[in-house]
Amino acid sequence: MMALFKNIRTVLIIFLGIVNFFILMVFGSDMQSVRAKIVFLDVGQGDATLILAENDDQVLIDGGDGKRIMDELGKNMPFYDHTIELVVITHPDSDHAGGLIEVLKYYEVDEILQTRYSCDTQICKELDAVISEKGIKRRYAQFGQMIHAGDQSAEILHFGDAGTGASDDNNDSIVLKASINGKTILLMGDAGSLVESDLIRRGIDIDSDILKVSHHGSKSATSAEFIEKVSPQKAIISVGKNKYGHPSDDVLNRLKNVNIEVLRTDISGDVAVE
Repeated sequence: MMALFKNIRTVLIIFLGIVNFFILMVFGSDMQSVRAKIVFLDVGQGDATLILAENDDQVLIDGGDGKRIMDELGKNMPFYDHTIELVVITHPDSDHAGGLIEVLKYYEVDEILQTRYSCDTQICKELDAVISEKGIKRRYAQFGQMIHAGDQSAEILHFGDAGTGASDDNNDSIVLKASINGKTILLMGDAGSLVESDLIRRGIDIDSDILKVSHHGSKSATSAEFIEKVSPQKAIISVGKNKYGHPSDDVLNRLKNVNIEVLRTDISGDVAVE
């Protein structure tokens, strides 16, 4: 009987070895041919953007509100990868930061990038508790700071109330200009018209191939002057069913009037740019 069990065990070990070999051959080959991309995730009425680098590094910018982000990461990240190299919290509103609580619990996150926000909401308290419990390193946003993932990069163009003369959650958003495979993508968080005017006034290079529209297409941002300065070919709106009138017809018309292609996560689902 013992000999039989030993034989079965030997057969299982050999079988598992063969399975692992083929998995390595198939997925190992895919890993070598991975092309970097940025994916605007469909998390409903919220914001979440994932940069996937060619070396399997990931940068997650916001996480929507609730657990939908977990399904989105499961779809877009390799099944064997449970590490996210950097999570960026543009600002602590629930529709940007709420989903990150589950992300931080499930994934091994190397580092958090955030502003020095003052926030006493339940979401902020839970986020801070998980970050402390898991000993995740915090980094605080600085103007001109570069973020790297493989050969891809992003630069911080704005954070906090610098230059706007106002301080609120939306205008305190981290604004990023990413470069993915040579394409430039401007990610505005929920920053409003005050921030747009400040970027223009300071002569910041906001010219970009793709505009990640601010605040789910709210009428509080995306002015005609700003659109002209960015001069994007495409505009991405992260939005879901909501009671706020997002995206605003005024914003949609301003974009369409200058022949900018508009892509919406509530219509197209995930929007990927390679």
